[in-house]
Amino acid sequence: MNPKFKSLFEEITLPNGVVLSDRLGVAPMTTYAGNPDGTVSDEELIYYRRRSNIGSLFVSACIAVSENGIAFPNQFVAFKEDVMPRLSQLAAAMKSNGNKAILQMQHGGRQGQPHLIAANETVAPSAVEAPAGKPTPRALTSEEITDIIRDFGETTRRAIEAGFDGVEIHGANTYLIQQFVSEITNQRVDEWGGSLENRLKFPLAVLAEVKRVAAEYADEKFIIGYRLSAEEYSQEGVGYTIEETKVLTEKLIAGGIHYLHVSLLDFKKQPHDNKDEGSIVSILSKLINGRVAFVAVGSIKKPEDAVAALQEGADIVVMGRQALIDPEWTEKVKQGKESDINEMIPKDMVDHIEIPTLMWNMIGASRMVQQEEVKS
Repeated sequence: MNPKFKSLFEEITLPNGVVLSDRLGVAPMTTYAGNPDGTVSDEELIYYRRRSNIGSLFVSACIAVSENGIAFPNQFVAFKEDVMPRLSQLAAAMKSNGNKAILQMQHGGRQGQPHLIAANETVAPSAVEAPAGKPTPRALTSEEITDIIRDFGETTRRAIEAGFDGVEIHGANTYLIQQFVSEITNQRVDEWGGSLENRLKFPLAVLAEVKRVAAEYADEKFIIGYRLSAEEYSQEGVGYTIEETKVLTEKLIAGGIHYLHVSLLDFKKQPHDNKDEGSIVSILSKLINGRVAFVAVGSIKKPEDAVAALQEGADIVVMGRQALIDPEWTEKVKQGKESDINEMIPKDMVDHIEIPTLMWNMIGASRMVQQEEVKS
């Protein structure tokens, strides 16, 4: 192995004493390929097992914690007892190479899809119309908010029973938890809305419930992570800035998370409102200051990119698109064959990289295939 990549394979110890054998992992990616009954499919098991040697932190696609929160076609779900056998098989597949299997938990909120939900409606903190022609959601009642918090806890219990090493609370990418944090989508006037303190109550209540259930059903080695989007700037306006994310980060650390995962398209991205402090990764890294592990994602293609992300301030680097394209990425780096890493899918590998058919079609994976050069 090239010595300049040595930092990627250093151990890291999480706050609960769990030791990860390297600084690499797989980012959560929606598969669109579950069975019609909400269970994990055979294709998904093969897909996950194939990518279990990329790094020590392997985060699953997001599982729907509540029936009224389904956000994707063929999304796997946690709110039925009969999903357990397949969920256990998923945990086993993900950690088949000794890595830690993390189940990401999500509620779609207004990003849900009514035709996939029994009540044929979406719910959210407030009845704010969603973009892209999606229907206006119904505002959640206080009782329903409490029920969803319990659903996150119940999903945690099922994750423990299925054999997962931890869970990741999905507070990013405009789903329900972020909708509570955002001033755009949270216009409530009760205890769950208004001030920043009130808007942060929901994610912190979810974390507290997850921690409670983990303490009851698992030992201290069970990992709890939280994924966030560091800022919200959209066509609808400014939902929150990185300054508000700093407040949330402090409260999440105080609440007992073991790692914080920032969702980015590029790990070098700077915040909209303050570019003097550097990149989002460096800003949050300085704030965290080693108290919990800091996970970053975004435009990691070559091992040089992964090393650069660590130098930017990340403790662990996870890959999404690149894990799809080249499941042997890490082995190539270990063997000193980093020049063989594929940034596009070679045509002769299309049928050999174990991407589920529905996932291939939904994400447009054909665009990732290496095109032959036109000879002049």
